[in-house]
Amino acid sequence: MSHLNITNNIMLKIFTYLFVITVFSFKVYSIDTKAPQAIVIDFDTNEILFEKNANLKIIPASMTKIMTVYAAFDRLKNTEFAIDNKCRVSAKAYKMGGSRTFLEIDDLATVDELLKGIIVQSGNDASIALAECLAGTEEDFAKLMNVYSERLGMKNTNFVNSSGWPEDDHYSSVYDLAILSNALIKNFPNLYTYFAMEEFTYNEISQPNRNKLLKKVEGADGLKTGFTKKSGWGIASTAKRNNRRITVVINGTNSSRSRLNESEKLINWAFNQTSQKKLVTKNQNIKSVDVWLGVEPKINLISSKNVISTLSFDQIQLMKSEIEYLSPISAPISKGKEYGKLTIEIEGRPPIIISLVAEKNIRKVNPFLKIIAAGKYLLFGTSLDEK
Repeated sequence: MSHLNITNNIMLKIFTYLFVITVFSFKVYSIDTKAPQAIVIDFDTNEILFEKNANLKIIPASMTKIMTVYAAFDRLKNTEFAIDNKCRVSAKAYKMGGSRTFLEIDDLATVDELLKGIIVQSGNDASIALAECLAGTEEDFAKLMNVYSERLGMKNTNFVNSSGWPEDDHYSSVYDLAILSNALIKNFPNLYTYFAMEEFTYNEISQPNRNKLLKKVEGADGLKTGFTKKSGWGIASTAKRNNRRITVVINGTNSSRSRLNESEKLINWAFNQTSQKKLVTKNQNIKSVDVWLGVEPKINLISSKNVISTLSFDQIQLMKSEIEYLSPISAPISKGKEYGKLTIEIEGRPPIIISLVAEKNIRKVNPFLKIIAAGKYLLFGTSLDEK
């Protein structure tokens, strides 16, 4: 038996080596934007398709109001707080400058009216009125906003007020605002329909939605614009076509027209030049590998999971991948155990690594057949007769 063990070890050293198969290499398709900060995300796969200074701290301006609405939606969904509840308008809310819903002091505005005032009209007065209704004071509401930010993983965000009025230490990033936007859509799909409203009238004053993408871009149904002299023109936007959603956030453009054009360009690029593709299916046979001293000569290595990715059409045709495994694989072999890996490389993204596992169990051959099996492997590349 000791002679057999020595023979086995020598044979494994001779025939154990690394297989690397290169399929394709490619140059990634690119796009740019005049916006100083931008991000494009596939809503379903959560993949970043394009980014530019995405984590830079910015003045979010009225895009802040997305969080104000998020907090209100969460209260409506998870408590007895109701859409027809009435909120008294304070002097602070009434006196607030900037864009307004034109609330009057001591008005009893419903939550529904305040939400429409915030989302459609970007009313700073409505933002404060709703914040005070939910938390007592705007300062306490801002603390609540930051609790939500932390929960959502918005690492470059701090809110000081509910409207986006410029204040020291009030900041976010386009990436964080994209996280927030997508969370709002996912968590509150029924309430999200507010963002598609094209106009709202309060106190006999009608105002159109400041998000002009709603009328210009196919599938656009939200979210929120923002502007201050210091921040420039920004927008968190999203569109859905054929059950696929794209989210775009840009900031710092030099005009409302540029904001519109740049966000439209990025949305259309994402839909027209990229698509979701299933790269690998769970249990897909990736490679058949020789077995060393097993009752069967080969084992299929299969994918351990589904892999869906959003790629440009150029990337779909041109990819780089590697399969790594040891050959032959020594029996016994356990079903579901990892014996290799498939690496898919897409330029500009982290590698996608998929474990390759055994399709089934394979036991060792009878000890008395080991020398015969070893000889057959040396001569013919298989330890047993093929079936």
